[in-house]
Amino acid sequence: DGRAATARVMVAATRALGFVLLLALAFPRADSLHDGNSSALETSTVGDTDTAPRRSMVGFVQDCNGFPPRQSGTLCGARGAYKRGHYLWVAATQVDAVTVVDVYRPDMPTVAGSVTDPVRLKAVVAVWAHSSGEYVVAVARGVRPTGFGHVTIVDVREDKVWHTDNFGRYLATPKVVAATRDCESDENGRSVGRLCGARAVAVVGDLAYVAAEMSNAVSVLTIPGFLTVKEGTNKGNDVPLSLATPSFRGTVVDARLEGAYAIAVDSKSRFMTAYVASRFCKSCVVLVDVSDPDNPIVGGLLPRPDFPALVHRVPVMEEAVVVATNPFVGRLRGVEFVARTPENEFSAFAFVTTEFDGRVSTVAAECARASVALGESVQYCAAGARRGLYDVDSPPDEGYEYRPNARPNAVGV
Repeated sequence: DGRAATARVMVAATRALGFVLLLALAFPRADSLHDGNSSALETSTVGDTDTAPRRSMVGFVQDCNGFPPRQSGTLCGARGAYKRGHYLWVAATQVDAVTVVDVYRPDMPTVAGSVTDPVRLKAVVAVWAHSSGEYVVAVARGVRPTGFGHVTIVDVREDKVWHTDNFGRYLATPKVVAATRDCESDENGRSVGRLCGARAVAVVGDLAYVAAEMSNAVSVLTIPGFLTVKEGTNKGNDVPLSLATPSFRGTVVDARLEGAYAIAVDSKSRFMTAYVASRFCKSCVVLVDVSDPDNPIVGGLLPRPDFPALVHRVPVMEEAVVVATNPFVGRLRGVEFVARTPENEFSAFAFVTTEFDGRVSTVAAECARASVALGESVQYCAAGARRGLYDVDSPPDEGYEYRPNARPNAVGV
């Protein structure tokens, strides 16, 4: 009997091992961190992002314990996020951290790494992954009443901060390498500077456009093109700290920028214009001409309705008009918790952050778009509460469709 029982255990173990090997073959991973070619073979079905999921909430990852101000975890206070490739960079406000979430499989996102800094990432609220793939720009607003905001550079280079564990998973230990601060307290205790309460960021090329809610300001800063020297005798070395540190080009301060909390930059039109949502108006946006980064001014240059060949300066527009007439800007309000992506990237998925419980949810992109268009919270999508309201949701009696082949469309940087 003992020999028979041992034989049965060995057979079961062999079958289990065979099943694990089959699973490993069924879900190939990329050869390198940012290379998706090995998962895009003609014989593979991995990579379908055109087919909308069958329900609004597809999957989520959560990492936060406790209650403010004593919380622990890598996603506490999850707010602004940016997706590049199949990695999502998240600003975790409550724990002063920038966290990376692997969304290679949207139905099973996982935390891949995090960095925290109690000064340079204090109350970080927004991030932007630079097109070089070497770093992330993080905007930290600081804590009231001072609001000592920072614009911070976080190193995410593949050869510097990424590694694989014993299971072949890519994990990261991002590093804060440089930061700029411009906010101090005067003799009356008031915060003075250009980055007090830094709240939002948009990046075009090697320029960062930062909105600061307590400074009533929009600033243009030069950011590095890369963190690694690409040519010359120092090729392969880190760029000097002076070149890695963001530096100011120009700033505009205006009462109409009071409480500025969202920004988008139209770099495709004839004149570069920043569109800013502020507390000056609940339904309008403020236009800032950033054609000259050294001298931004309120009032974007737009074609005249009566004579499009000529332009006129427009300081304020209704956001609904901007959404209807400018496809390069889109909506500013109601999307703070929806991850931004590079231009022209399509996916059937969107990623929603939830601040109070430290969660990142994968949702149907159509659900997120519909919620924003209706002026409703995208958190309904993250909660799976859209059943029956949109075509992307399942009928009440339909079973959940498990989609192991789903992944974001863009896997390169």
